[in-house]
Amino acid sequence: MAVLRFIYALYLRLTGLGLLFMVFVYFGLKTNAGNNLGVTIPPVELWVQATLAGLGVFLLIPWWLPRGLRRPTQGRDLIWLSVHGIIVVVYPLLLEPMLAAILALPDIPLTAAQQKSASPMWSLFIPFGLMLLLVMPDMRRQKPPRPDPNDPARAIPVAERKPVPIADFNKKLPAIGGAMKLYVAADWLILRLLGLGLMGTAYLLWDMISTGRTFQAGQLAFGNDPTRAMYAYAAVGAIIALPFLLPRRIAAPRHVGFGLVKAVILVAVAFVLITPLSVAIELFAPEAYRPTLIATVPNLFKAIAGIAVTSVLLIAFFRQLNTLPAVDYKGDPKVSLSQQQLHDLRLARMGQP
Repeated sequence: MAVLRFIYALYLRLTGLGLLFMVFVYFGLKTNAGNNLGVTIPPVELWVQATLAGLGVFLLIPWWLPRGLRRPTQGRDLIWLSVHGIIVVVYPLLLEPMLAAILALPDIPLTAAQQKSASPMWSLFIPFGLMLLLVMPDMRRQKPPRPDPNDPARAIPVAERKPVPIADFNKKLPAIGGAMKLYVAADWLILRLLGLGLMGTAYLLWDMISTGRTFQAGQLAFGNDPTRAMYAYAAVGAIIALPFLLPRRIAAPRHVGFGLVKAVILVAVAFVLITPLSVAIELFAPEAYRPTLIATVPNLFKAIAGIAVTSVLLIAFFRQLNTLPAVDYKGDPKVSLSQQQLHDLRLARMGQP
């Protein structure tokens, strides 16, 4: 079973690499083949490219995948076969224009141009077979029949409810007042706003590229290709704005090291967004308020970014401070007892029942 799990994990990684490779090949053909070889590349919808690139990134990173897709063990995990079905449906929308462009090249033999690709539905058999083999042990396991609750003789016994102490997992911040809660709220809100700002910058770039304003598009792209900068802004903005896309160690750091990484990301995003803020003021603000806004908004944005960086470092510091070590000074694991366990131990030492 371990070998089968390894094969399934390898299949997921290879599928992710293949999707990203095909998206990059399409970009290469679109930028080079039309200029050097005179071949027209059929256009592909933006959502097709974004879907395949996003699925490729997710399949490459295990901790971003749901548990049922990453390691199927139960019959209900077969529902995640729908992810592979999405790939089967969307992938031909990118593959067919690429094949049409490649077969139009002068060096391609005529026999290759006459061949037809196999039906994409056949590619579902591999993930379906692997997932079915992984969930078969659970499906074959004999489960005890559940007693009829209406029969008093066979009713399910209900354990007596007793108050138990709530375990302390050291996941909360120390109770130092409402200031820390405000820092947590500010950190969450500013992270979402920065992600939305990057996605708004991607929309501005798309509008400038569509209307032919290449000079302003070059400003937002910092001298790079505006189309690639648009995709980069949209992808990074979506990862930052959506909480479930950002890795948990960066979204909610519990160590100063990861807090520093998150602070660096915030500083980089804030630096990138200063230029789009100035461009947006010039485009959308009334002319009478433009000088005042250009003089004040960037400085205000820098101050907000500074608050975000401070909140990230403070939260990470206090979370790490609140986490006790798991071993003592000799290296032995610490044993933590609840109040009830300590009470029972005291009674046992005194010889009382």
